[in-house]
Amino acid sequence: MRISHQLFQNRFKVPERWPLIPTYKLFEKMGLVMFPRAGFPLFLPMGQRLVNSVNSIIREEATRAGFDEVYLPLIQNRNLLENTGRADQFSEEFFYTYGNKLILAPTNEEAYIDLASSDAISYRHLPIRLFQIADKFRNIKKPKGIFRSKEFLMCDMVSIDADENMLHESALIFERVVEAVFRRLEINAVRVEKHNGRYVEYLMECSEGDIGISRNPDRYDCNGKHSSSVAMYFLFDHGGPSFKGPKDSNMVSFLGTYGFGIQRCVHAIIEQHRDNLGIAFPESVRPFDSSVILLDANQKQQRDLAEKCYETLLAIEARPLFDDRAGKTLKEKASLADFYGIPFKFIVGRLEVDRGTVMVKRRDGREEEILLDPEVFLKVFNNK
Repeated sequence: MRISHQLFQNRFKVPERWPLIPTYKLFEKMGLVMFPRAGFPLFLPMGQRLVNSVNSIIREEATRAGFDEVYLPLIQNRNLLENTGRADQFSEEFFYTYGNKLILAPTNEEAYIDLASSDAISYRHLPIRLFQIADKFRNIKKPKGIFRSKEFLMCDMVSIDADENMLHESALIFERVVEAVFRRLEINAVRVEKHNGRYVEYLMECSEGDIGISRNPDRYDCNGKHSSSVAMYFLFDHGGPSFKGPKDSNMVSFLGTYGFGIQRCVHAIIEQHRDNLGIAFPESVRPFDSSVILLDANQKQQRDLAEKCYETLLAIEARPLFDDRAGKTLKEKASLADFYGIPFKFIVGRLEVDRGTVMVKRRDGREEEILLDPEVFLKVFNNK
């Protein structure tokens, strides 16, 4: 990604007094997201890279665990929620379209039930485990950055199970998905049970949260403020579509609903990976793994060498940020790379042109002068 070709280049700078900025505001300061209208995030290229990485990890782990991906319409009939008695629960947050019958999807449990009910299910089909990653819409009164927005990205998952034992097996599978996702994202959350274990939330500590965690000798409990949910599941007694049991008996399935708040996961990553230089992104989701710093954008030899450096990094499948802006100092460009958590800075200036080399400075302070060669570049990345 070339900074000189980006919109809003004034955002490519280390925010003043950034350690004091709350995480939900830091997203905008970092150039990850904008809000053309309150509650409706517009992800800029670097923010979208981060979101895509989180989505990919969740998608991989959900698929590995046996959940199959679908894509449900973003417009629903209001009757779906009326049929389950939940229309009143969301009624003040509905976004209506085409009159008062159709709404933008606030949740997807009913849509999954409607999908499954359109087929003749037998006990041999079960369990059925599905998921989707898509936007949801709720007209909340006080949006707060991507942490609490009116349009937000969710991974919704559902299991349709024949009995209580199968339902709990699905829940255990989801718990393993959560553990794998959080391990790869390198975020920490506390598992909290309510309603005799039928409702489980995974809470992250954060100053923007509206619930909190207290500890007693036996279990965690919800109480107070300063934490927020990043994942959850709820196990319903029956509540799912009907199916044909053995000997053609008519039975009602058990339903498990599960989910990840994608934006909450992204928020947790930045909240939990701040250090003295900026955001030390986990390798699994890091938007950039290298930065090419061109010292003098107006000097042709330097630009040509920097271009070769950038192309070489792309050729070895690195993810470089090319800071080719004119009028910025080495300190400004290097500080920005450190702030974005980029582990390697490939610096090109007059001395590098004279010597036919590239200076590599690591985020931890180590540095070395290397030849512009793909094999040498690979050794730099491998020698972390």
